[in-house]
Amino acid sequence: MSVALRSLPKSASSTRDRLIRAGVYFFQTQGYHGTGIAAILARAGTVRGSFYHHFPEGKEQLAVASLGWLEGEVTQYLDGLAASGSGSKEMVEGIARYAARGIRSGERRRGSLLAALAQDAAPDSPRIARALKQYAGAVRHRLAAARDRERPNEDGSVFADQALAMVQGASVLARVDGDADRTIDIVTGWLCGQR
Repeated sequence: MSVALRSLPKSASSTRDRLIRAGVYFFQTQGYHGTGIAAILARAGTVRGSFYHHFPEGKEQLAVASLGWLEGEVTQYLDGLAASGSGSKEMVEGIARYAARGIRSGERRRGSLLAALAQDAAPDSPRIARALKQYAGAVRHRLAAARDRERPNEDGSVFADQALAMVQGASVLARVDGDADRTIDIVTGWLCGQR
């Protein structure tokens, strides 16, 4: 498939977009607690006043906005695949390829945004926990719907849960092995075992 997840342009048109992009980068490379506002400001090329104009509640609000941005990107990608006739397996393979690119580029040293914030921030932040649940639910819903269309006599939600867990786990093993492509290999191997 030639459909790819979009990323914010290098010269994002708005300060808010630049702040979100910087937040996503640092949350995935340094974790939530390891990310400071000063680093976000430097990467976004803006000042503290602009940060608090867009995110008056601080870093937690930025993390929630980052998850909202990612949810929009991923669901748009999955909806595009579904519209082009791709099935559940192609959707999962696409997510795995995207994860592998992030590992290869070094932008996901702490894992995906989902994994980084779930481990680092969700235990202490009900707002981030809700945003994580919403994002994961939106992805699982689309994977389950695709699977239900293909196999109406099965429960697509089981496949969706397993697929999301498989991509996340495969990404961890790929980082352990030092080989980003292991993400794709592990997920593809699992998908081959799915009937």
